[in-house]
Amino acid sequence: MTKRHPIATVVLRMSGWQPRVWVAIAIVVVLAGLPLPIAGIALWLVAMTCMSMMATLGRMLCEHHSARERLEAERDRYAAQLSRHETHIVELKADLERARSVSAGRGDSEIDVVYRRVGLHPLAPDFLLAAARRAFRAALHPDRHPQHRDAAHDRFLQAEVTFKRIEELRRFATRR
Repeated sequence: MTKRHPIATVVLRMSGWQPRVWVAIAIVVVLAGLPLPIAGIALWLVAMTCMSMMATLGRMLCEHHSARERLEAERDRYAAQLSRHETHIVELKADLERARSVSAGRGDSEIDVVYRRVGLHPLAPDFLLAAARRAFRAALHPDRHPQHRDAAHDRFLQAEVTFKRIEELRRFATRR
């Protein structure tokens, strides 16, 4: 970033064009009251300062212009990414609707739903059921989640109810 000239800082802090005009008029009045050689030197000093200030302002404007161009290019790049992501979202929503329609047409039984809650198949062997239950107990135990113990306790109880329901379903199936 360009370092601002001290006079440029003062001029840029002035709001509106009227105070800047009054400053220019004051400089002219002061210069008019001075003797010609002193006014010439003062005018030369003011002109040199103004040239330095204008060079600083010109560099600042160039930097501002290049920053604006970079921002516009970045905005265009993000807009292109956003449109690609929106297209992907639409595709995913369509896939989700297709999957929902397929699963709705399947007519899952209560047994399939209960087993699916814990990620098992109704034909899973007993040892796999026991291993899944141990894994759920270990992962969902409230002591592992002290920051949100109540929610963890509820999830733990839901998993236990699901596994008890699976046991009931298996006992009922073996009685037949």
